[in-house]
Amino acid sequence: MNIALKICLGAVTLPFFAVGCSNNPPPEHPVETALAHPVSTVETKSASSSIAEARCAREDRCENVGNDKKYSSTQDCLNRIKADWADDLNARECPGGINDDQLDECLKEVRNEECSSPFDTLSRIAECTASQICRS
Repeated sequence: MNIALKICLGAVTLPFFAVGCSNNPPPEHPVETALAHPVSTVETKSASSSIAEARCAREDRCENVGNDKKYSSTQDCLNRIKADWADDLNARECPGGINDDQLDECLKEVRNEECSSPFDTLSRIAECTASQICRS
């Protein structure tokens, strides 16, 4: 083998061996990036969507979804609830993230709301206030 080729192969393979033979242990704590704990808009919007879905589950339980009913379908219910409750739902879009336990309580209360109750605003349910659902 000629000398130039040996030098070239050594230069290419040496860094790989050096990395593989390193005695440096991995860092104790993984390097965190800006994406390690993001507060995503998906998370906050999914809270609003989850609340709308819970409300439509309540409407279905109360027999308000279907032909000749208040809502013609589940999708009709979701569209109308999101439009009617836009201000309430937007207030639950939390820039600091969602308190999952409190959101679960809110969803439970929305689903279990009495069929005879006029369910006109989300703020009627104490567990569903922005101060309860949103992390500070």
